[in-house]
Amino acid sequence: MPRKVRQVFTNFSAGELNPLLNARTDAKAYFEGARQCKNWYLLDEGGVMRRPATQFTAELPAEARIIPFIFAEDEVAIFALSNNRLDVYNSSGTAISANITSNCNWTTAQLFELSYAQFADTVFICHRNNPIVQIKRTGASAFTVSLYSFETDDDVTVGGVSKTLQPFYKYADSSVTVTLSAHATGTGRTLTASANAFSASYVNTYLKVNDKQCFVTGFTSATVVTVTVLEDTVTVGPHANWQEQLISTIRGFPQAVTFHDNRIWFGGVRDNPSSVIASEIGAYFSFDLGTGLANEGINVNITADTVNEIRHFISGRNLQIFTDSGEYYIPQSTDSAITPASISFLRQTPYGCNRAKPTPFDGATIFTSKNGKSIREYVFSDLEQAYKSNSISVLSSQVIDNPKDITMMTGNEERPEQFAYFLNSGTTLDGQIGVFHSIRDEKIAGWTIWNTKTNDKFHSITSVNEFLFVVTKRILPSGIKFLLEKFGNDDSITVDCSTTTTVFQKGSPAVKGGSQSGTTLLIDGITTAPAIQETFTIAGNATEYTIQAVTNTATNEYNLQLDKTLAATPSDNAVITIVKGFIHTVNSIYEQNNVIEAVFGNGALGSYTVGASNRITLANAPQPTGVRVGYNFTPILETMPIDKEIDTGPLTGQPRRINKAIIDISGGLDVTMKAADLTSKELIIQQADFNIGTDLSSVGGKKEFTFLGYSKSPTITISQDSPLPLKVLGLAMEIQFAWPLMLQH
Repeated sequence: MPRKVRQVFTNFSAGELNPLLNARTDAKAYFEGARQCKNWYLLDEGGVMRRPATQFTAELPAEARIIPFIFAEDEVAIFALSNNRLDVYNSSGTAISANITSNCNWTTAQLFELSYAQFADTVFICHRNNPIVQIKRTGASAFTVSLYSFETDDDVTVGGVSKTLQPFYKYADSSVTVTLSAHATGTGRTLTASANAFSASYVNTYLKVNDKQCFVTGFTSATVVTVTVLEDTVTVGPHANWQEQLISTIRGFPQAVTFHDNRIWFGGVRDNPSSVIASEIGAYFSFDLGTGLANEGINVNITADTVNEIRHFISGRNLQIFTDSGEYYIPQSTDSAITPASISFLRQTPYGCNRAKPTPFDGATIFTSKNGKSIREYVFSDLEQAYKSNSISVLSSQVIDNPKDITMMTGNEERPEQFAYFLNSGTTLDGQIGVFHSIRDEKIAGWTIWNTKTNDKFHSITSVNEFLFVVTKRILPSGIKFLLEKFGNDDSITVDCSTTTTVFQKGSPAVKGGSQSGTTLLIDGITTAPAIQETFTIAGNATEYTIQAVTNTATNEYNLQLDKTLAATPSDNAVITIVKGFIHTVNSIYEQNNVIEAVFGNGALGSYTVGASNRITLANAPQPTGVRVGYNFTPILETMPIDKEIDTGPLTGQPRRINKAIIDISGGLDVTMKAADLTSKELIIQQADFNIGTDLSSVGGKKEFTFLGYSKSPTITISQDSPLPLKVLGLAMEIQFAWPLMLQH
């Protein structure tokens, strides 16, 4: 005989789980997670809320990457970096400094390979193929872009050239020596190498010969250059001890930068990828090694059995170093600084990091593994006195596919959660955001995936204070637009790229002639043609008439075919008042033939096609301008296969039926629920006919539904097609299955 059991999903705090866990009923996360959890926001309490939608803030001039600039709590900005260009926006999306092109040396292809660090009013930007750039705030809405240059010692100057305080490195083979025509300071000296070592690109670069600086002024051949000797080299040579600039157009530039311990740190120079250099303490443009005193510059390499390409620095309790083949840190005591004599590198874990910049998160640093398939947290263990790189995506690896942009947002005392956002660039999830929700103290951690309108993609992401910003690649009838959008902090806004409309004024329509009757009416004084399905009243007559057809008879004059006979012959010049079917003007980011959703208050008005002059006609819409338009997205929540441990073991693989499902919701409309492998689809709560000018009352509480049919892997899917608020707090099911025959006797 059939047997019934109850299965309860009290929360969904584990978020979307890997499909490979479908049979892992022994895992705690199984009954706290979901098979699908798309476009939801995980709540601390264990439920889910329709994810916040985005608001349109600005149209960007081109494909761009955004990074934050925080000068003070109330003075923040967003840098939009596009091809050889910088635009600066405030948190409202207003451009405060536009079209800066001077010294913006990055290309579109390089945008997501840039590394950056901010100190006070200056942001430093690095790429291994470009000179270092510094963006400096010079006023509330004023920014300048310049190339970083090393400090010079003007006390040592020969022929108008001063000694430079930058790092050097011997790139040539150790067997190659150089000989000077004269060792004393002066111009026009000949420097001859024992093997090919130079090119024309060496002109205007510095060399060190016997630890003394020379400046290349001319190129003769691969073995001969002309130099200015800035410091007496003591002998003409031959010298095996010679070096060239570590950083140059010849050898490349650093790809990692940070501020730590009152120094600026650079690393990962293109032709010396394991290099680590640090400025003098408090002097961010001087890398003078001097005699190795504690406050002087640092110039070392990570030594290992393989070359480690340094990709990122993160300043934390220690200076953390992320390379393509492992994770390191520089040990440092709490009461002492890193010095040239004390610096050392400790390799901790072997995973390697991709080019997405890691970010501090919940007491750790989270980063993407080299293969782009796993997210790890680099966290210090006080017990072991070492760093660990634990995978935080092991149960939800399907939501990660080579992230190119990472950011995070912290909670507050009222809501202690933290969120990390990973913008995927891999083929399977390109333009979708993997969202990690964590409350470490409560051992709560879960993943969701966010996407937007079909074919559109999130392109870059960053956070400024409590707001999350994205660049979105929108495909429109005329082509592609890149838009700056801002996520809300709750589900009060339910359409992406949302804006509000304005009512289009048609002039002052009035009855013409005073002899109209039947179902026709002549009007004039209207500047734009009336639209079919517009509804109006005539002064002195409360009856509403709906336009069925329109004929233009003269300038600003139209003959209307109505849906009903006029109740009385109207007087001449009687005022026409449109009451329904208002034409609304929308933002130009929605182009003609673009389909958008309209929402008013708590009611969804449906889908509309943008017409000429950026206008839509909302037959059911009220006159107020607060109609919100944008793009819909669909939240989908599918449970793990409904299973239960019984006397003989789990029900896995055994046919069973969900007799009853009880969903606990808070604030929901137009919600659907269906069972897997069944063709039936149950509508839980449907929006009633919209009453103009009033909000619908969202429905909450426990709602019970029944299903028919059996399945070996039953699930429940909850979704919402209309752009309306929704919270799902829990789910309970009654399962019916056949009791094993051997136990029936």
